Amino acid sequence: MMRDAAAGGTAAGGAAAGREDRLALSDILCMCQIGVTEEERRERQRLAVDLELYADLEDAGRSGDLRRAIDYRDVCESVRGLLEAGSFHLVEAAARGVLDLVLARFPVRRAVVRVRKFVLPRVGHVEVQMERSR
Repeated sequence: MMRDAAAGGTAAGGAAAGREDRLALSDILCMCQIGVTEEERRERQRLAVDLELYADLEDAGRSGDLRRAIDYRDVCESVRGLLEAGSFHLVEAAARGVLDLVLARFPVRRAVVRVRKFVLPRVGHVEVQMERSR
């Protein structure tokens, strides 16, 4: 179904100019081999990942059709798979890997990732935030 782009809709399945909706995923938990020192890397460490995915979600919202949506279960499984199978020295590298994965696999224009590592004594967590666009 075609809608008039001037009326805020999309034509022929294209995204309306400037429309940017947000899908947020909080506390995607996984165990990851991460760290610089041998002691840090000896055992997997818990990471928590937050994602903000920006895309045009209008068609999914109107149709209720998962095929027109970003399948957040698939996003979570993909992020966990990457981090649990991978090995990273820095939290920054893990965050960049998540961004690369999300931008390559899912129909998003922009993504923000926050990765938290709970390792330092007397510190709640260390967090790295990165943002990338297509």
